[in-house]
Amino acid sequence: MQKGAFDTLPASPFSRLRALLDNVTPPRPPISMALGEPQHAPPDFVLAVLRDNLADYGRYPPIAGTDDWQEAARGWLARRFDVTSCIADAAQVLPLNGTREGLFLAAQIAPPKRDGLIAMPDPFYQIYASAAVAAGAEPLYLPARVEAGFLPDLAALDALTLDRLRALYLCNPANPQGAVADKAYLDVALELAIRHGFLLLVDECYADIYDPETVPPPSILQLMQEKNLTDAPLLAFHSLSKRSNLPGLRSGFVAGGAGAMRALADLRQIAGPQCPLPAQAAAALAWGDDAHVATNRQAYAAKFDMAAEIFADSFGFSRPEAGFFLWLNVGLDGYSDGEAAALHLWREQGLRTLPGAYLAADPEAAYAAPYIRVALVADAATNEAALLRLKTGLEAFCETATGSVA
Repeated sequence: MQKGAFDTLPASPFSRLRALLDNVTPPRPPISMALGEPQHAPPDFVLAVLRDNLADYGRYPPIAGTDDWQEAARGWLARRFDVTSCIADAAQVLPLNGTREGLFLAAQIAPPKRDGLIAMPDPFYQIYASAAVAAGAEPLYLPARVEAGFLPDLAALDALTLDRLRALYLCNPANPQGAVADKAYLDVALELAIRHGFLLLVDECYADIYDPETVPPPSILQLMQEKNLTDAPLLAFHSLSKRSNLPGLRSGFVAGGAGAMRALADLRQIAGPQCPLPAQAAAALAWGDDAHVATNRQAYAAKFDMAAEIFADSFGFSRPEAGFFLWLNVGLDGYSDGEAAALHLWREQGLRTLPGAYLAADPEAAYAAPYIRVALVADAATNEAALLRLKTGLEAFCETATGSVA
């Protein structure tokens, strides 16, 4: 069978992880820190609304969302980012069946260009690359190096490359490193999008998971409002998966410039991905409540406190600005194989982690290969046990590999 366009993409990181680990039997009860699936309890009042509205699965939902959903999503944008006036048009905030749906469809409305590129951070979220290929564009992977604060170096893009861009994906806060792009960085990205005629797509789904003692991450929508650019070429994406521990609800939203949102709304009318009415009712309650999110944030902060105490400055440990991942550098004395470290941790400790190389377009890249991604999503007791295993396992791995300990 002839290879298709999607065969050019890197393999799924989790299929690669299964191939690496599934034939190995760990010596201890396993703990997974590989998948970023929140394990904190979802809010009961949201689940109750789902149960109370089961009959609404018998109705077609409005693609633009119910009035209650619209009010709740816009209310959260106003409370969290003080964003109101730039999204006044009825079509400028739309519900999504999770951010993946919106992130994929958004590339399909990117301005057509000959030899077009769609850029994204590397390491990257795989939906960005698959969306680019589906749109007939070539993915352009922008290294997110520690020297640049784990953000793509936009200044390194030359004018010819920028003119070929159809879209630029940014993840803010970043997955996996937890870096936050400030307003100055976002301003540069927006100005480049306007000047070079491409669509700026900002995945902000970790925006509510941040250290309570720090400044909350900004939104690209704030720049749009401050500059009075109601028709800016940008879309921002949000989700209840991380914010409210509701990954199975598959509920998020997209908001952005009037023209881009009209184009996306037209495409969604054709593609037909309406969000079920019970999910919209539940989502409206979740977006309308901030107390459960503050509790959630405190729980993650306590786990990062624990990680800081256990790791100190070993393995390049640095408390991330946001998100719920550790991005640990296991490369010592030129030995930079996160894949080997992940295999060792599973074989010796029963601990499942994700090699950084599996999240990158170039598996040998120095900004990915020496790292492992560790998700701090389990309950506090499981998290502590896992972190202790992680530290012990990495010390043994590095001692065996290099004769020294980080």
